[in-house]
Amino acid sequence: MRKLFQTMALLLVVFTANFAVAQDYVMSVSSGTMNVGGGGDLSITFDNNGGDVQGWSYGACNDTAMLTCTGAADGSTTATVKNGSPPDFNQISVFDEGFTCGVVICFTGCATLAPGTGYELNVASYSCTAEGSTSVSFCDSLGSPAVATVVVVGGASVAPIQNSGTVDCSVVVLHDWIRGDANGDSTVNIGDGIWIIGELFLGGAASSCAVSRDSNGDGNVDAADAVHIFSYRFLNGPMPSAPFPGCGQVSGQTPEDCEGSGC
Repeated sequence: MRKLFQTMALLLVVFTANFAVAQDYVMSVSSGTMNVGGGGDLSITFDNNGGDVQGWSYGACNDTAMLTCTGAADGSTTATVKNGSPPDFNQISVFDEGFTCGVVICFTGCATLAPGTGYELNVASYSCTAEGSTSVSFCDSLGSPAVATVVVVGGASVAPIQNSGTVDCSVVVLHDWIRGDANGDSTVNIGDGIWIIGELFLGGAASSCAVSRDSNGDGNVDAADAVHIFSYRFLNGPMPSAPFPGCGQVSGQTPEDCEGSGC
């Protein structure tokens, strides 16, 4: 009976130790907002509250109905984890449905990842294909053979706590506008040139469509834009560039541009 109690006590110690070790290592995927038809990056981070880590591997899966994984790169920690240099072994594989990585810091044990928080393991890129909310989660199903999500401590593989990230894919609403229509009355004339001068130099009201003031399309808003409008209207000068003479949009426009446009 005594031997039985000793065995049970030993098993309890082992179980408790393993449980505590598992809680000491936490991998997390960041969250973000992306535009449908566009994309963005998510970071995979690691908190080490246990012992020195010799390496790690994991898979990160996404739902291809809403997201496509387009790439993955070393995070700031991984890039310098071997005493300021990249690890001895570092393999990243990218799939539409996610990516995998496997890292061995140093084959000879010359470096490990010491306890600390906020380590950046990887930065992954995604494109949004549909509107809605979805998750990027750690998984053990990608690759052939499939890559397991573990950290290596003292030569043993330990499954860390795994926190998923959320991605909100939203439809971008871009507002039409007319280049040169600084006062938002849906036409370009002397009034727009006067408006630009008043706003820039006389403390006049701000345009409801700031980007439209760039009548000459040079990326700046200054006196030359007012001169361009006067020249176009009275001296047979060149017309403003697109979107002109009608309403439209331009590359690089943001949803905030021209919410108060006259279009």
